[in-house]
Amino acid sequence: MRNYSLYVKFNALIVGTIFICGLLIGSLLLYTTSSEMERELDKSGVEIGQTMSAVISSDILLDDRFSMTERLMQIQSLNDQIRYIIVFHPNGQILASTFTNGIPKGLPLVREPKPGVTVDTMTFDSNEGYIREVLCPIDNGLVGYFRIGLSEKTMTQVMQRRFLEMIVLIILICLASSWLATRYARSFLKPIQQMAAAVRQLGRGNYQVKVPEKTPDDVGRLARAFNTLSLRLSAREQENSRLLQALQEKEKMRMWLISQLFSAREDERRRISRELHDETSQSMVTMLAYLRIIMDKTSDADAKELLCGVRDLMKDTLEGLRHLAVNLHPPLLDDLGLIVAMEKYLDTFRRAQPHIHISFSQSGDFSHLSHPISLLCYRLMQEALTNIVRHSQADAVDITIKTDDETLTLSITDNGVGFSEDTLEQARLDNHLGIVSMRERAELLNGHFYIDSYPNDGTCIVITLPLKDSSDEGGVSHDQTD
Repeated sequence: MRNYSLYVKFNALIVGTIFICGLLIGSLLLYTTSSEMERELDKSGVEIGQTMSAVISSDILLDDRFSMTERLMQIQSLNDQIRYIIVFHPNGQILASTFTNGIPKGLPLVREPKPGVTVDTMTFDSNEGYIREVLCPIDNGLVGYFRIGLSEKTMTQVMQRRFLEMIVLIILICLASSWLATRYARSFLKPIQQMAAAVRQLGRGNYQVKVPEKTPDDVGRLARAFNTLSLRLSAREQENSRLLQALQEKEKMRMWLISQLFSAREDERRRISRELHDETSQSMVTMLAYLRIIMDKTSDADAKELLCGVRDLMKDTLEGLRHLAVNLHPPLLDDLGLIVAMEKYLDTFRRAQPHIHISFSQSGDFSHLSHPISLLCYRLMQEALTNIVRHSQADAVDITIKTDDETLTLSITDNGVGFSEDTLEQARLDNHLGIVSMRERAELLNGHFYIDSYPNDGTCIVITLPLKDSSDEGGVSHDQTD
């Protein structure tokens, strides 16, 4: 019944209740009628016995068995309910009966009267059907006893007819009740069905839906409460839409500011890198040339040794400046593309960290990448390798970059100690914003940033960028430190 409609449930409840009550009442009436008819049979048997006692007693005393049998047959022919009559002596001997061919099967040949019981009744199942037998005394049992068998066939036919009439009546009542229940259910359940449909509309986001408030009963009060709820939800939805729109505007502004911040940082890096390369480096090269001239003109051995030390120090400083300029803004990224710049950086990293094995693989066409995407991939590799050196204790790193017509995917995996979610959150609270910065930059380019790490199980960083939706607004950089 759980999956049936309210109409079916309502009809089943009403009709089922009426049918069960009708059966119970009918069974009670049938039982009462059956008991009453049995009492009437017993009464009729007693009356027949009392009527025959005055006539048969003299025949019994004269032992005129022929007259007794004639009288018994005559009385049986006058009453259709009488199936047989047996007259027997107090000692149990049968004196006369209406059975010309012997007693039927199922009936006891001898039936002793119960002590202290004047009239004894009992039902027997014989080959002629159920028989209600009444045991009546003749002259208080001094002369003999009657065994009068009364047929229950008439009573059974009446009971069957009453039973069929009752079943038909119950079915008619159930049909009428079903018709009335259906009509009542339609008027009663219609508001509930309307409310159910309104709830479904409410679940789909239609907060303007209302249900009619027709009746002052509980259903009407429920409809009014629903309409009030719908109005409140509509007002709340409008407020939420307004707040969401304001939040989206703020989010757009935040992303624009982040983009401007990263762009300004990258511009500053490019300017500093250019100044270091074009001005400071050239000045130091000129100073090295003057040192060589001074060394050639100096004959003092101590002075030459001192000038050699200065020259070596300036060479190291010049190399450091060039390395710093490249890290700030790699010129190969603009001149030869992403893959060459990454391979050059990895060569430098391998010389600086010889204990870490770096494997690099690439597939796809990288010749048409936009500058923001190339810069993001390069900075992500820088940030990831810096963190690996500082925190992971890894000795193997696998870097894979691939591209197709629609997306670019860069993954960096190490076999270090890894970290938990709590560690990542604590790093964010301590203003170690390297990973947060990478994620925000990926979102600026409409990409996705994933990081998968477990304690003692290494770390895997994956960034996926759409090639068609990325814009130059994402031309930002990342710090090399956390």
